Parts: sequence; structure tokens; C-alpha cells
Amino acid sequence: MSVNPPVDNRVAICVCTYGRGKALSRLLASMEDIDLTGYNPDAVELIVVDNRPDPATRELCMKASGRLPLRLHYTEETQPGITYARNRAVAVALERGARFVAFIDDDDQPRPDWLIRLLECQAASGADLVFGSWILDDQMPQWARKSGIFRAPDKPKRKKGTGRYGLPECASTCNILAGREILERVAADGPVFSHAFRFSGGEDKDFFIRACDLGAQVASATASIVQRNHDPERYTARGLLRRGFKNGCSRVNMANSHGDRGYRLRMLGSALGKFSISLFLLPFSIFSKSFFMHHLYRMAKSCGVMYSSLTGRTINYYSS
Repeated sequence: MSVNPPVDNRVAICVCTYGRGKALSRLLASMEDIDLTGYNPDAVELIVVDNRPDPATRELCMKASGRLPLRLHYTEETQPGITYARNRAVAVALERGARFVAFIDDDDQPRPDWLIRLLECQAASGADLVFGSWILDDQMPQWARKSGIFRAPDKPKRKKGTGRYGLPECASTCNILAGREILERVAADGPVFSHAFRFSGGEDKDFFIRACDLGAQVASATASIVQRNHDPERYTARGLLRRGFKNGCSRVNMANSHGDRGYRLRMLGSALGKFSISLFLLPFSIFSKSFFMHHLYRMAKSCGVMYSSLTGRTINYYSS
């Protein structure tokens, strides 16, 4: 990979998309109002990686580029899987001389100052990884808010199975700034985003853990906020079952990469216990949709843990 040296404080904003034109269109529209006060707009670039190459997506990006106060670079990654798309984004950003790489999801809607707040926090702390925060979708059904399944992060949380870093609960690539140096150090030992998580998800947390293993310093920019705009299908019983199962498989992937055998056995036993409890409570929760969906999701997640633990397989969550 040919990598150019960083140019001043050049920033690449990376967005990976997979056949979600409506969501991407909303994100690009929000980027028209991005606040770049004190920053040279020519030093900020939006990189869109299309993981299901589509002429309509390319055209959407080309039309949006004329309305944005920053440059837009569209590229494709034909190998399906979220990790391939994210690694492509990192490679393009570094090749184009970025000193900082910001990630945001295609279904997010950032506040105008979200990027500036990330950069301010990095400048003040010198951190290698700066985590922003996020708020819940304002169109989210009330039962979903009460269920406990979808939570807006607001405090650090120690990650079980890693037990080392106290990463923010909002640690994900929906709102993060990473320095070039830590990306290159992680990349020296393999893909920045491990392909073991290409379909199950969890590749972002795996990256954070490996970066911290290499001594990365982390900071939280709580003033940097994006709104998560989930697909309405996620709030259906089918959507919750599918996502719960995926998250269970992802937990096993994470444990296989960073946990010990004892922890994996405890996790399997815990999943069996949680499944049994939720199965018992499910009939008693039919009069409360939030409680019913909570237990349905917990059963699906437990099934994912048990399935992946016993078979070593996962589901292709990001391939459809």
C-alpha cells in the first residue's frame, strides 16, 4: 500500500455503506451544515466506501459533493463484509495523507459541531482514540426506549473478557476519531479491523482492544454527538431476534479473540441461565411490549452465544 505522509492536520471522515441509499442521503444532507470553524475546509475530506457497488449510490455521492463544504471521495469495496469496507476506508484515508481518521455510520445524523468537538478533545488530551457520544433515534417507539435494549451511553464501562481499559460504553465506530500513528501500529500486525468479525460485527471493539494493547491513550468527547437513525425493521420482533442472535455470536467472537477458556465457559453457562429465565418470564410479560421484547431479545442473544460457542459459526448479518 502506497501511503503518503500526513499533511498538516488533514482529517478524513469515513463512511461505509451497503445498499442504504435513503440513510446515506440523510447523512450527506446533514454534512452540508458541518461546522469547520477554525479549520481549513480543504484539509477535511469525506470518504464514502460502497460495499455493495451501485451506480445509484455513486450518483448520489457525486450530486451531494457539489453542495458540501468539504471534498467528497467515493470508492468501492467489492469484497462483502463490514471489515473489508472499514479497512478499505482506512487504507484510502492514509493513502491520501490523513493525520486523523473519523468514522461515522451511514445511518447517523451528526450535530454540526461533532467533528470539531472530537478534534478539540484530541488536541487537549493528545489521545490516540477519541470517542464521541450518541443519542437515540427521535423516531424510536416508546416501548423500545423503555426496553433497555437500546441505550444511549453516558458513562465508562469495563469490558468483560478484556478487563483492562474501561472503554466508554459508546465505544463504536459510529462516532470516533483515530490518530494516524495508532492506525499504522495496529495495521503492522494485521488488518486494522479483523476479518474474524466481518459478518458478525464487533470489529470496532476488537480494534479498540488491540490498540489499547499497544498503548493507545483514549479520551471521551461527550460534547460530540450524533443521532442514531435505525431502520424501522430493527424495532420489529424479527429485527430484534436477528440482532440479538448476531450480538450473541459477536460476544463469542470477542471472547475467542481476547478471553480465556474459563471466561468462555462462564459466558456459555450465563447464556443458558439467561435464556431459561427469560423463557420463564416471557408469558408473564405479554401485557407490556417493552418487557416482552426485552426478554425476546435476551433469549435471541443467549441463543447466539450458545450456537456460536458450540459450533464455532456465526451468521452473515452484514451480507443482506
